[in-house]
Amino acid sequence: MAYIETIQTAGGVLQADIAPLHGGMVAQLRLQGRRLLHLEESALETAPMSAGGMPVLFPFPSKTREDRYELDGSPYYMPMHGLLKNAAFAVKSRERNAITLWMEGSPAWRAQCYPFDFHLELTYRVEGASLFTTAAVTKRSRRPMPHCLGWHPFFLTSDKGGMRLDWDFTVQYDYRRQVDLAAPERLDLGSRLDDVFHTPRSGVFQLTAPRDGYAVRCVPDRAFQVLTVCSWVSESMCVEPWCGLPDSINSRRFLQWVAPGATERYAVEWQARLL
Repeated sequence: MAYIETIQTAGGVLQADIAPLHGGMVAQLRLQGRRLLHLEESALETAPMSAGGMPVLFPFPSKTREDRYELDGSPYYMPMHGLLKNAAFAVKSRERNAITLWMEGSPAWRAQCYPFDFHLELTYRVEGASLFTTAAVTKRSRRPMPHCLGWHPFFLTSDKGGMRLDWDFTVQYDYRRQVDLAAPERLDLGSRLDDVFHTPRSGVFQLTAPRDGYAVRCVPDRAFQVLTVCSWVSESMCVEPWCGLPDSINSRRFLQWVAPGATERYAVEWQARLL
């Protein structure tokens, strides 16, 4: 059984299950008892990234070219969606409706994957019908640290074709050919999608699931310039705000930096409602 910390609003209107030992992810989100996220609980212990929930992607979302990149002439390995998927977080503080987790990079990571000394905190808070997710990245070594954070929610659905995504992203990025295209005005969520978009007018989007009786409006801060939509996972619709593109560490496009001794914060509000 996975170790879960549950936070909730007064009266339990909105509940969030947090899995500190599995990448610090949100494992489940419930509004008035209705599940909003797909989760294969049996896979949480062995494969938390593919189990569902809302994993955190850090230091880089998606795939780096050939799982490799170079910094200052040295090669490093970076797995798909970064390093947190099986990382354990400790609990820093806990209230009824909020929790803050923390972790630090390991010597093995610094040697093989990510040569930086950093401190990462994840704060989750529920208020009204909103979940607030905030990541604080602190750089502790002497050179600037590149990164691109992302959230990867697996929204629960029984009818992908009936779902609707309202958004304002203007550019579609073909990551296979590494070219920019005009974004379509609307997506067919019933088709097989694994598509990346960037340059929004506001970045706010709403996913509506009529058959499943809920909608989620996402309000990210301006650092989240990328949105990835993935529809091929069973019983899930993944609509993912990212700070960078696939392979940003190699292309340098949309790459974020933390100065030595500084902290960068990334916040998203997830507003849920029943239909």
